[in-house]
Amino acid sequence: MQKSDDANPARRRKLLAKPDWVEAREHAIASRIRVHPNVLSSVKLVVVLPPLVLALQQVDVLPYSTALTVALVVAFFVLDYLDGIVARHRGLATPFGRIFDRLTDYPLLVVVCYLNADVLPPWLLVTKVGLDLMLLALYALGRGVSDNRLRTALSYTTLLALLLLSQGWAPRVLTVASVEALLGLNIAFSAAVALSGLGLLRKRFLADVLSACNLLCGIVSILFATRGRFEMSLLFVVLGAAFDGFDGAAARRFGGTRFGVYSDDIADGINYGIAPGVALYFALGGGISGAAIGVFYSLFTIARLVFFTLDKATSDPNYFSGVPSPAGGLITMSSILVFAGEPALIGLMVGMACAQMVSFSTHYRHLGRALAQHRRALVGAPVYAVALLIGLRVWGARGAAATILVPILFYGFLPTMLAFRRVLQVRRATRAGRAQAEATPPAADEVAALPDESVVGGV
Repeated sequence: MQKSDDANPARRRKLLAKPDWVEAREHAIASRIRVHPNVLSSVKLVVVLPPLVLALQQVDVLPYSTALTVALVVAFFVLDYLDGIVARHRGLATPFGRIFDRLTDYPLLVVVCYLNADVLPPWLLVTKVGLDLMLLALYALGRGVSDNRLRTALSYTTLLALLLLSQGWAPRVLTVASVEALLGLNIAFSAAVALSGLGLLRKRFLADVLSACNLLCGIVSILFATRGRFEMSLLFVVLGAAFDGFDGAAARRFGGTRFGVYSDDIADGINYGIAPGVALYFALGGGISGAAIGVFYSLFTIARLVFFTLDKATSDPNYFSGVPSPAGGLITMSSILVFAGEPALIGLMVGMACAQMVSFSTHYRHLGRALAQHRRALVGAPVYAVALLIGLRVWGARGAAATILVPILFYGFLPTMLAFRRVLQVRRATRAGRAQAEATPPAADEVAALPDESVVGGV
């Protein structure tokens, strides 16, 4: 009997698999570090963490500054990254080492939770710390894994958000409400992982949990839109899109349930249809025009989702018929920020998004599957992240939204541009063929076949 990937850990595919070039780079870095990973974890715990904790609490023991605090934060995360890759690529990973590495992270988590206790609900912070400790205990008991990259990425993102909030950095984006929502998402996913480790939640339900996170992002986006915080509404639409991509990967990896397709569609309808529609209503000042455009957009998005669901059985899984609804939602949400105060331009963007979503004869490449097949393309992700941060820093939320809007518009018009290119190539090839035919002298047999002009003239 052929063994499945689950039965063979060496062949097991991860939900967030690293590209080969990243693995090769990490292996090259690890081969140059001759220090044991447990030593790196000890340096992080003993050398870097104490001054970092004092700096975060602004204790006047040393002349701490923002630059020094940032340097200590960077050193902490770099050491945490290095001890992991050294352990994996040099074959030094042990159960004790993994537990010790995780334990060295908890003091920082506890400190930043303590620093935010006055602004964030204490029950959220206690639940976050408690769930992380439970997951570590489950791993120690052999009922969990230490390399769940999705949970790890979400946990580190939450830790970094708590750290930045405690210092008042990036106040426009990392507000109390946004960090509360991020904590809620982190807790929901960690709880699902813990229930899976306890045997109370089967892996095939993981895709539904991720769809629920997408749905939660849509609800939070709607709440921010009603308060006029459109930059935060856009942020949670982006987070929902990330969970939307993960639930598809989880369904392919672990399987799903009969309700899974419908839960995914419901979450997409809320996050990409209803949330942008509500944002349009409030961004356009309410009234009949705002309601009409918001409802118009939501109906087009839901119609696109219904068509995609009905056509899924016969369609190519590598392509979408019409631009996918996440692209339409992000075009709409970004245009609200980029063209604030210009309702005509916002309406133009909404019309373009709706037209592209229901252009069912136009096929768009599935970006997630394309990146899975061509993982070297992921090298552009850090570049894009830097561009996004530069736009946020220099031009604020409008600049960041423009950084999102421009590539999605390019993606939306790409099939049309490729069609124009094909037409022009055919025309150029046709013209070149005609020119070559006119410039080439006739062959000898063709000349012999021509009538003799003198004979014809004599007749």
